[in-house]
Amino acid sequence: MPPELAALFWICLERRGSLILASEPPSAGKTTILTALFAFLPPETQVYFTRGWGETFDLPPLSEDVPPYILVNEMSDDLPVYSWGPYVVRVFELLAEGYSLGSTMHADTAEEVIAQLEEDNGVPRAHLAHLTLVATLRLPHSGGRVLRRLNEVALLGPGDAQEDLSVTTVSSWDAEGDSFRLLEGEGSGAALARRLGLSESKLRQEMERRGRFLAGLVRDGVLSHAAVESAVAGYRTELA
Repeated sequence: MPPELAALFWICLERRGSLILASEPPSAGKTTILTALFAFLPPETQVYFTRGWGETFDLPPLSEDVPPYILVNEMSDDLPVYSWGPYVVRVFELLAEGYSLGSTMHADTAEEVIAQLEEDNGVPRAHLAHLTLVATLRLPHSGGRVLRRLNEVALLGPGDAQEDLSVTTVSSWDAEGDSFRLLEGEGSGAALARRLGLSESKLRQEMERRGRFLAGLVRDGVLSHAAVESAVAGYRTELA
């Protein structure tokens, strides 16, 4: 992904946004990306790891000062450590109460993610609207090697009708040019900014500034999770 898109995720997580990373084939990088993105969480954030079948959801209480994140390593019925059915429904009930979520799924598109959650698990569309971003990955081939690309990032939110759902593409990958279109769709920047509680100009300014910062980390070889967390903490201190 381009650094500006990584910066978008950073802003989203910093403002308690909820994410699902999805791809149909395994080993696309869903969990790897989600784990990497959690380096952007504020240091005081509490993370609650679910345990799949039999999960009791003994969560820390909601707090303005210490926002709790529910981390579900995968939403599927493949293994007992994954979450499906009533456990997924409960997660989205908690999102409606104010908790935040990070998870992964097997799906090619945001529409497939929504269909699995709504039709296969029974999550109400009104609860799905509490998801912030759904990102899908692709595994194209080039020159005899496998690439990994963040194919689409969709913004979810309430629709026009009661208990309806809106889906807005905020980023897409162009396979022909191996390039990314970020906030180019009509109204996508404004919709995302509203969801994150920012003006559109402030959102774009922050994406550009943080994107430059992240590109510098890559250039300088600052790549481990711990090193990035430390660098992000330093970035926040300089802005304080």
